[in-house]
Amino acid sequence: MKHVLTGAMLLLMSGAAQASGIYECESVERSKWLTEEQLTQQLVAGGWQEVRRMKPDGGCWEVYGTTPEGQRVEGYFDPVSGEQLLLAQRGRIIFRKEE
Repeated sequence: MKHVLTGAMLLLMSGAAQASGIYECESVERSKWLTEEQLTQQLVAGGWQEVRRMKPDGGCWEVYGTTPEGQRVEGYFDPVSGEQLLLAQRGRIIFRKEE
């Protein structure tokens, strides 16, 4: 029984390390990514009213902020170019880049 519990815990812990977001980017070496400051500056220059929080997720930058149109969103951005890939609002996708 002890081995079953240990195995279950390892499975749960390995799942926590995986991406939790709704979009995944191609794997790119982290040293090539824009910094948080660089992406924030790029978004503000593009009209974003606010960038509240940012974190890596699924190989992308996941950003929480307010768009130029005043929408509070969760966005996924290419970590190297800063290109907008997906925007979601309260779990509803409002923009997805065409592949």
